[in-house]
Amino acid sequence: MFILEKIAEYAKTDRVALINRNERLTFAQMDAYSDAVAACLLAQFGAEDRTPVVIYGHKQTEMLPCMYGALKAGRAYVPVDITVPADRVRDILDTVKPKLFIDLADICSGGEIPADLYGQRVDTAAVQQIFAEYAGQKPDASHWVQDADPCYILFTSGSTGKPKGVPISKANLDNLYREFSAWVADAKGDVIMNQISYSFDVSVVSVYVGMALGKTLYTIDKGMMENLPELYEKLATSQIAVWVSTPSFAEMCVVSPRLDANLLPQMERFIFCGEVLTHKLTETLFARFPGRAVVNTYGPTEATVLVTAMEVTQAMLEDTRPIPIGIPLNEVRFAIVDEAGNELPEGETGELLIISDSVSAGYFGRPDLTAQRFLEWKGEGCVKRGYRTGDAVYRLGQYYYFCGRIDFQVKLNGYRIELEDIENNMMRVTNVARAVVLPVSKEEKIDHLVAFVMLQSPSQLSALKTGLAIKEELKQYLPSYMIPRKIVLRESFPINTNGKVDRKQLALELK
Repeated sequence: MFILEKIAEYAKTDRVALINRNERLTFAQMDAYSDAVAACLLAQFGAEDRTPVVIYGHKQTEMLPCMYGALKAGRAYVPVDITVPADRVRDILDTVKPKLFIDLADICSGGEIPADLYGQRVDTAAVQQIFAEYAGQKPDASHWVQDADPCYILFTSGSTGKPKGVPISKANLDNLYREFSAWVADAKGDVIMNQISYSFDVSVVSVYVGMALGKTLYTIDKGMMENLPELYEKLATSQIAVWVSTPSFAEMCVVSPRLDANLLPQMERFIFCGEVLTHKLTETLFARFPGRAVVNTYGPTEATVLVTAMEVTQAMLEDTRPIPIGIPLNEVRFAIVDEAGNELPEGETGELLIISDSVSAGYFGRPDLTAQRFLEWKGEGCVKRGYRTGDAVYRLGQYYYFCGRIDFQVKLNGYRIELEDIENNMMRVTNVARAVVLPVSKEEKIDHLVAFVMLQSPSQLSALKTGLAIKEELKQYLPSYMIPRKIVLRESFPINTNGKVDRKQLALELK
């Protein structure tokens, strides 16, 4: 696999692979530690076992060696961030059924995760012991994941209330590198931002593309994001040349005038993915970082992070239309179709189909969902995987424009969320009979979520306190980014002619 070959190549130098607060890992250490993890996996479970390894944590220095080590032992890893509540972690473990659970944030110490869900558990101290015990062992490259093998499985929001896994193969990742690496390689600086959670697909730009190019990953963790003065202090000494994040993170940072070219003099380009890039943010970056590139990209988890790239121009900012989501990468083909599957002409809005070697084989253990969203596309003398995105898009010339979702799936703060997932989990909350969740847009993007709730019986609390109680209990079932900002209590819901809740009528109440 290309990333593993490149790590081994850079291990012969003194390059720094990762900076995580006061800790540093050279490529030589990254290579050696991941070898140790692979040697441990092969010794304990054998070369024929390909059961995925679940890794729970955040930005711990041990995360990346464990991830790469799993790949060297021929199996996928499943990253689960600390922001994921225990109930959802249990769902993921129950789906994957791992034989090894690497618990770098001690979620098991409180007894929230039953031992029969995860097999053998190792904590941070045990991982350090693996680094030492298996030091110097170098498993043969014949054990590494092969082209069709999954490298990682990311779990996204699912419409049944259960998360669904998206496996991404070595071939998918190699294609991403071939198609997109030039956008990172063009930056002469050596440091790339490592801010995105490893359980969110945008992190792959740094973890695979950046690492394969020999860049140093500079870690921005949750603590820094919650303490802006500390964040700016760290950025000032980071020497970051390539910024990779969702637009939301950048919007949070530019609130302070400190974020400019004086704070980040090495900055060469901003790469955004995961949600809508607004005119306002781009204008701010153009003003504060004159001459630096702002690159907009687009792509779902199912198509290996991103399938477009485009440098934003001043002319795009002067256009009344939204900023385009980009131009398809060389190997990628887009088709915009109507409900019957007929391809639409330029200018007409329809569902976007992605045809690419970056498209996943389907959902983990869910052939039913795979059949609904994935397809085989035959054309131009070859057969490729296709994915029905559910995104409403139109094309003008070489540019594609995003118009929203054709279903109930939305992007909020870079996270892809299915509204039905939230609704199903809200109905697990005490005294909630029915819930409808709607997005609220502001400045060309989804700003927050509002939940309309019918109670099973009248509450003794005020509407405000009832809403707060619902949100507090909902934390048991959902990550914080999926919890609606506002709860609106209703005695009944409007019904449309199909006998369903009239969401359009409810949406009018939000105007």
